[in-house]
Amino acid sequence: MKRARWLLRRYASTASLWGGLALVLASLALQGWAIRPLEAQLEALESAGSGAREGRITGAGHVLEQNSGPRAQLAAFYGYFDRGDKLTELLATLHVVGKSTGIEVKRADYRMTSSPERRLDRYQVVMPVRGSYRSVRLFIATALRELPTMSLDQVQFQRKEIGDTTVDAQVSFTFHLAR
Repeated sequence: MKRARWLLRRYASTASLWGGLALVLASLALQGWAIRPLEAQLEALESAGSGAREGRITGAGHVLEQNSGPRAQLAAFYGYFDRGDKLTELLATLHVVGKSTGIEVKRADYRMTSSPERRLDRYQVVMPVRGSYRSVRLFIATALRELPTMSLDQVQFQRKEIGDTTVDAQVSFTFHLAR
């Protein structure tokens, strides 16, 4: 016991120095081995995310900046939204995105809500879908990118058993349409 205490007192500063140096080297190795590839992957995902939705939103921002008056800015804002007569095209685009991402659309429930004091109509679409979790997320992300005036209201996932690779999901979107 005395020998152990004596060794500890004698070599404590040297051991702590080597231990600290080992921790520094381990952290540098971890950064080079794990963190840098993750940062590169994150940058690639962020650059891939700048699609049609971001371009369209940026374009609307330029229109709002160019028009100086509040009335002109408000008119440009409402001009950004699709008209109600394009609703069938928007729904067709939504179904094409579903098929391209491998989603099985069972049916869709549609409901229009509008009020006379609002200049935007809301068209709610509730879709029970079936597919893998990844394909459902890809469907939602692609649909929001392709249809920038649509919003995601709710997503509800359900799996029958723990080992199932497919999920049943109920996705609720709202189209915002100008009158």
